[in-house]
Amino acid sequence: MSYFRLNLSVAAIAGLTLLMTPIASRAADGPSAERGYETYMRIGCFQCHGTVGQGPISGPRLAPNPLPVEAIRAYIRAPAEVMPPYVESVLSDAEVADIHAYLESIPEGPNVEDTILGD
Repeated sequence: MSYFRLNLSVAAIAGLTLLMTPIASRAADGPSAERGYETYMRIGCFQCHGTVGQGPISGPRLAPNPLPVEAIRAYIRAPAEVMPPYVESVLSDAEVADIHAYLESIPEGPNVEDTILGD
């Protein structure tokens, strides 16, 4: 093997290792609301469910108090309505868990009866 090919092989392996490190560390870190927000925005969930999962743009309300992560994952994989399916090769289980963590982090809005609507 020539010196050039050896260096190219080492560089390819190093690059692959760098690409895989964030994925591997995700599982070790557990779900992250910050990553969930980034994924939620990147894949376009906000377009139908609103930026804080409030719905009803064209998708139902997701937050606050989201369904369990297992139910969300099952629906994302095989939706019954007009939502496109997100197979695991497009949206990993770790990313679904991150989105769920983001939805769980969204606080309840103010109670309308407790707000002052002008004097």
